[in-house]
Amino acid sequence: MAGIVIAYFFVASDAISVIVEHTRNFNILGSFIEGFFFTSMLTTVPAIVGIIESSSFVPLWQLALFGGIGAVCGDLLLFRFVRSRLIERILRAMFDPKLVTLGRKLGKGPLWWVPVIGGMLIIVSPLPDEIGLVMLGMSHLSLMRFVPLSFAANAGGIYLIALAAQRLG
Repeated sequence: MAGIVIAYFFVASDAISVIVEHTRNFNILGSFIEGFFFTSMLTTVPAIVGIIESSSFVPLWQLALFGGIGAVCGDLLLFRFVRSRLIERILRAMFDPKLVTLGRKLGKGPLWWVPVIGGMLIIVSPLPDEIGLVMLGMSHLSLMRFVPLSFAANAGGIYLIALAAQRLG
């Protein structure tokens, strides 16, 4: 909800357009920053607005490539937090112990890929990445596997948003 309020402020005040206009000469840096902010619950909506604005002058492949790299950096920060013992304790406090046990068994058993696929679908979507990262954390995915999956999902999501903006705009 806070992300939507922040996005409304940015759109209503035309702040994102001004920021995008100032980074127009720095396509790579602007795409990286938009990708970085594409991952967090509080900044997803403003980042999508920035991606839509940038799609009018940044090549889609460049926006997806460097936005994907920025999103991986943001996801790495969140992924480290999600895999910490603190988040495990929070999940235990929030959910029924049977549900936490089911998630743990799913992540380690023969269906280990179910949370991976679910997490990837959430990361590709314009939804905030935290839920998808929790699902990936449940699957005990190694960092070496997480990085390329996160890049592919985020770059794909950014590309699809920018493509839709170009087609509709």
